[in-house]
Amino acid sequence: MVFHVYYPALAVLVLFIAVVIMLLLRFGSRWCKLRHTAKPPEYDWEDKTYEQKVSYA
Repeated sequence: MVFHVYYPALAVLVLFIAVVIMLLLRFGSRWCKLRHTAKPPEYDWEDKTYEQKVSYA
């Protein structure tokens, strides 16, 4: 029966988290440089990542 004491605080916390998630989904690309779309298939990171010259001299 202690839950009724914490109910308002939990409701505010859940609403705050929901608002933060909605703001990140709406404005995340401008604020945090988030990316909402997938990169095109020709953008191949795997081949370019390991194409580095290694010198053992």
